[in-house]
Amino acid sequence: MATFNYSSSVFVYGAELQGRGEPTQKDIIVGSVMFVLALAAVFLGSVNLAIIWKMSIFHNAFGWFWASRTTVEVINNFLHVVYSAPMTILQPKNIPIPLATTVFVLCYFCAFYGCIMHFLVSVNRCVAVNLPLRYKFIFRTSNCIKIIAACWIPVPFAIFSFLVFPCNMLSYSPQLYEYAFIKCAPNMERNYSIVGTIINRTCWVLCCVTIGTDISTAIRIVYIRKVVRFASHSDDFKRDTRFFLQTIVQNFTMIIATTMIVVANNEYNLEDEAIRLFGFFTLIVTQVNNGITLLVFNPEVRRHLCGYQVFPFSVTSVSYSTKTARTNSAPKAVQEIIL
Repeated sequence: MATFNYSSSVFVYGAELQGRGEPTQKDIIVGSVMFVLALAAVFLGSVNLAIIWKMSIFHNAFGWFWASRTTVEVINNFLHVVYSAPMTILQPKNIPIPLATTVFVLCYFCAFYGCIMHFLVSVNRCVAVNLPLRYKFIFRTSNCIKIIAACWIPVPFAIFSFLVFPCNMLSYSPQLYEYAFIKCAPNMERNYSIVGTIINRTCWVLCCVTIGTDISTAIRIVYIRKVVRFASHSDDFKRDTRFFLQTIVQNFTMIIATTMIVVANNEYNLEDEAIRLFGFFTLIVTQVNNGITLLVFNPEVRRHLCGYQVFPFSVTSVSYSTKTARTNSAPKAVQEIIL
C-alpha cells in the first residue's frame, strides 16, 4: 500500500491512519500504557457483567442500564487491546484502510452508545431520589426495554453518517495516538470531520446535563437527610455519601475526557499532542473507573466476591433505622435510591 510522503506533494487517501514505519520509544510507551489500561477495562467490565448476572440486587433498571453500558465499553476496549495498542507499538506503514475504518466504526458505535447510557444511568438515579413514588412505574421492565431500544436507535444513524456523507471519515492514527480525520482530496482546507464534531459535542452536552442531574440528586439526598434528621454517622448516610462520591468521580473524568475530545476535534494535527493524549486516555480511564466503582462502592459486591453471604435486598431500596417515628416514615421519601 502506498503511503503519504510529507516531504512531497503526493496525496494518497488514508495516509493519516498509517504508522511511521519505525516505532519510537514514545510510541512503545504510549502503546503499552494503552494496552494495559484497555485490558484492565475489559477485565473489570467482564467482572461487572458477571456480578450483575449473578447478584439479584442488580436485576433491576439500574443493573440493566449499567450492564448495557458496560457491554459496549468492554467491546470498545477489546478493540483497543487487539488493534489500537498494537498499531501504536508496531507503527506499521501498510495498515489496510478497510480494517482501520471498520475498527473505527465499531469503536465509535460503542463509545457513542456508552455516552448515551452514561447519561441514562444518571437520570435513573435522579428519578429514584426525586420521584420515588413514580420510580417503579417509570422504570418497570417493559419501559426499561423500550428505553434501551430507544437509545440504540440513533446510534447507527449517527455512526453511518461517517460513511454516507463524503469526506467525514475518521480512523485511529498510530502517530497521533487518537482518532484522526482522513482527508479525501489534496490541498483540502478542512482538517476535521463535520459528523465527528457533531457527535463529539452531542456527547459533551449529555455529560454536562449528567452533572446537573447528579448535583440535583446529591442536593435531594442532603435535603432528605436533614428533613428526617439522620445522624451523619448512620450507615444509610454513609451509603448515600458513597453514592455521591461514586457519581462525582465518574462524571468528573467523563466531562474532562469529552471536553478534551471536543477541543482536539479529531483534527489531523501534529500539534496539541498533550490535549489529544489526555482526552483519549482519560476516556479509557473513565471506563476503567466505571468498572472499579461497582466493586468499591458496594459492600454487598465485596462480600459476594469474598464468598460471604449477601443479604437479599435490592439496590433500588434503602433500609432505614426504626428507632423513631420520624425514621419510620423515611422510606416513602427516599425509597428507590440507587447506589
